[in-house]
Amino acid sequence: MSSTKHKQLEEILLQGYESKDLDYKGPCQWDEKDKKACCEIVKDILAMANTLGGYIVIGVSEQENAFEWEGLTIEQAKSLETSRINRFLQNYADPPINTLLKKIDHEGKTFVIIEVPRFYDTPHICQKDYPSVLNAPALYVRTDTNESAPLKSSSDFRSIVEQAVRNRSDQMLASMRAILTGSPAHSSESDKEKFERQLKEAIGRFESFRAFPDKDYSGYRETSFHPSHFEKARFSLDDLYAAVKRAYANFKGWPFLYWAEDRSDISYAIQDGIETFLMTQDFAGHDRLDFWRLQQSGFFYHRVLMREEGVTRSKNMPPAMDLGDMARYIAEAIYCLGKMYQDVIADDDEITLRFRLLGVEGRVLKALYEQEPLWVDYVCRAPEIVYERGLPLADWRVGSVDLAVKICNEIFVRFNWVEPNLRWVREIIETNFSRRFS
Repeated sequence: MSSTKHKQLEEILLQGYESKDLDYKGPCQWDEKDKKACCEIVKDILAMANTLGGYIVIGVSEQENAFEWEGLTIEQAKSLETSRINRFLQNYADPPINTLLKKIDHEGKTFVIIEVPRFYDTPHICQKDYPSVLNAPALYVRTDTNESAPLKSSSDFRSIVEQAVRNRSDQMLASMRAILTGSPAHSSESDKEKFERQLKEAIGRFESFRAFPDKDYSGYRETSFHPSHFEKARFSLDDLYAAVKRAYANFKGWPFLYWAEDRSDISYAIQDGIETFLMTQDFAGHDRLDFWRLQQSGFFYHRVLMREEGVTRSKNMPPAMDLGDMARYIAEAIYCLGKMYQDVIADDDEITLRFRLLGVEGRVLKALYEQEPLWVDYVCRAPEIVYERGLPLADWRVGSVDLAVKICNEIFVRFNWVEPNLRWVREIIETNFSRRFS
């Protein structure tokens, strides 16, 4: 954790008074069997998300109009885990809320801070009852006395509408009317459409660089992934930097997620995320192009120039795609997905992954860098290949090798390799994962 982030968390921890966006709770252990205690925290999360967003600090007790920073035991701190709490929370919140838990040590004691994002375009409705704690359907907010309670006052209603205006969201007004009338809410743009819009923007951004205009390269590999629920400001920039650090891995001498920390001309912040664009040459003098962006909604986009473009041109060969490079690219993309969302997205939340290969019509599948060649020319007859699938985060993380092999199979059969040698593909992927430069 950076010193700046630690200082911010410490200021939250030591504020010393509760507010609409800060709540203190005494030491506790998260245990789904104690549903009443869990639902008490859920109520506060729902209320904060519908008000200002904010923080719930666990490990601070209220003692006669004062607070005592008691801290948590090792067992208590270990039980308070992001995916575990979010998994329970999603049973009660509609649309889902994804909190983020941070552990902080202060004066030899451990505390947990739950970061609650403010709703963006639709308030979060409690969709499930729990006796004496939660009522459904209800919309909880933080009151002027810093309590979590169902929306009742006109001032609270006005605050939510004003938030909608600030977000320039006409959808929000329709959602509020639906809540008040009991009719189904209607959204003019679905979550999928919002992520598709970000995909188009990312592609447009890449094309605006006009890289290697005199080379007319056509072979590119493209990856994108995103959560199921769209929330424009789901993560802060600090969260994104942490995600990149977590997902960085160098297995083959060049990382899938290239990040030049000290080069703001290559890696930099954008309005709603972070981005990298690199145009260079590799050690063999072949052109290399690497572009990616990660946005606060959780949307990730990646595009690279096929290394094979430079190799085949230098050897005066027909356009080709290397099966080994393709397999390694897919496997590392799935690895990146699992690490990027780890601890910030619930394990059972669905993540959609999309691969696209451009400029593949007439391209021959080769084994350019492997010991054994392909003895038959397998040629793609489609202008591009697209593969898309949604799975729970835990499945992507645990089954990364198996999933990479299955996706390779889907791609290679579109090169008319009817029965790909999947054992060979698996060996390539496992060998790649067995070595790591950094």
